[in-house]
Amino acid sequence: MSDQLSFILLALCAGMMIPFQSAMNAQLGKALQSPYYAALSVFVIAAIGLSLYILANRYVVPSTQQFSGAPTWSYLGGILGGAYILLIVLCAPRLGIGNVTVLVLLGQILSALLIDQFGLLRSPVHVLNIQRIIGVILVIAGVYLVKKF
Repeated sequence: MSDQLSFILLALCAGMMIPFQSAMNAQLGKALQSPYYAALSVFVIAAIGLSLYILANRYVVPSTQQFSGAPTWSYLGGILGGAYILLIVLCAPRLGIGNVTVLVLLGQILSALLIDQFGLLRSPVHVLNIQRIIGVILVIAGVYLVKKF
């Protein structure tokens, strides 16, 4: 299997996890009666799980120079991750997993096109073209159909 196909399958798996994660997080928020503690719990469990994985595989800890060499703004991704989990916990019970998933997908595509168009966050530029615009229109149509039916 080619590396490209392997990464496509991994990305597909990552995408397939999102609706499950949304449903799990929504149930956790319901059980805890707090979207904030649900989001915090998810991150604590993730930190513990990743720590155990790193220890089990004996990965070398990056140096302080490596940590300080990362752009300061790159650490804000953790805040975005927390906000994402919190918003899913708030929205999923009210809108449904299918609706939340397609709306998240639409949001991802719109922001990805913005990042690509302007090369934001040191990303390579991929100029908006008619094919990409048609793709967004089709996703919007898909969001409408999932929400409507």
